[in-house]
Amino acid sequence: MTGGFGPDSRGVWCSDSSPGAVARLARAGFDWVNLDAQHGVYGRSELVEAARSFPQGEADLVVRVASNDFAAIGAALDVGASTVIVPQVDSPEQAARAVAATYYPPRGRRSRGQIVRTWGRPETEPEALNAATTCAVMIESADALDQVAAIAAVPGVNCLFVGPYDLALTLGTTVDALLDDDAPGSALAQITAAAADQGLFVGAFGGVPAYAGRFAERGISCLVVATDLWLLEAGAGAALG
Repeated sequence: MTGGFGPDSRGVWCSDSSPGAVARLARAGFDWVNLDAQHGVYGRSELVEAARSFPQGEADLVVRVASNDFAAIGAALDVGASTVIVPQVDSPEQAARAVAATYYPPRGRRSRGQIVRTWGRPETEPEALNAATTCAVMIESADALDQVAAIAAVPGVNCLFVGPYDLALTLGTTVDALLDDDAPGSALAQITAAAADQGLFVGAFGGVPAYAGRFAERGISCLVVATDLWLLEAGAGAALG
């Protein structure tokens, strides 16, 4: 099995909803496969179908949920995701809301009832799932950056996940400029410092290998190194070339 979602991991980001393609990517050597329910085509039924055929013992199944919503987070975990990436977390209060939806009591308020039972997979006990589940909150706005230390300090948050495109947009800059800024007080430096202070790890959406490599140079090691769409285009280009 690959290393899973965490420090020094490489993931692929899926916007399309083909269960067969997702299963093949899970066997391709990535540490984790993310299904994008915010900007991809994944609704509840698409999540169920992709998760149903997701190979066990290969990459970790990750879901970027559509919003910081109790039902959306619970549904992603109920289909078997081991990690939820929660978008647009701008304050410690919003981070606490994400944590509450991610974990069963007493750590949170997650409702018990895993969908995996419908395709014959045994339900895992809440205590074991709490220990094996990761809550990653996205830092992708100027407001989130202003409160990043307080967000990182929320118990139950495991990962600060950089959304560079929205972060750059709200800061009035570009992704390239974010990555080029290596000053001690830069946006990425603030995020990595806040995570280090709390013993968390940092992830980032690179999307293509070149951007992923630049994030790695900034000390961020949990990386989206490709998307399903990029892989399809790169493969077509290589074949035609």
